[in-house]
Parts: sequence; C-alpha cells; structure tokens
Amino acid sequence: MMLVDTLKELSTMEVFSRKALAQKLNTSENMIDEILDRLKEMGYIAEEKIKSCSGKCSSCSFSCKTFPGTFLTITQKGKNLIDTIHSI
Repeated sequence: MMLVDTLKELSTMEVFSRKALAQKLNTSENMIDEILDRLKEMGYIAEEKIKSCSGKCSSCSFSCKTFPGTFLTITQKGKNLIDTIHSI
C-alpha cells in the first residue's frame, strides 16, 4: 500500500521534495528512496536528469539556479494505476 500511497502523493506534488514526501507519509527519507527505486523498477515513475535549462519554461516551478536537477515523472502505467485506485 505504501507504493500506491507514494505514487498518489507524487501525483499531487508541484515540486518534488523527498523530505516533504517522507513527512506526509510518516516515514524516513531513506524509505522514500527505496520506494522510489521500486516504483522506477516497476515502471510507474521515470527519472530524468536535467543538466541545463533553456530558460523558456515560464510556467515551470523548478528554479533554474538549482541545476543540475532531477525530474520525476509519473509514467502512463503509473497514471493508469492512480486512475484505477480512484475509481474503486
């Protein structure tokens, strides 16, 4: 259930924060790392390392000053799981 709870929380976060996610789920940041690794292995999320910014993303909430950065995205498989959970 923790995997699904994590995935649902990720879907509502505007900006990913390991610390905030751990607090929300009442667990440790190390556990969040393990859960994220598992979600990646299962194909529910994907990670993309960004090395630079084009500066053309006016609606992006990510601060260009923090590059390089990592973006987590929920894959279509992950979105389908969330939709299935919400419809139950």
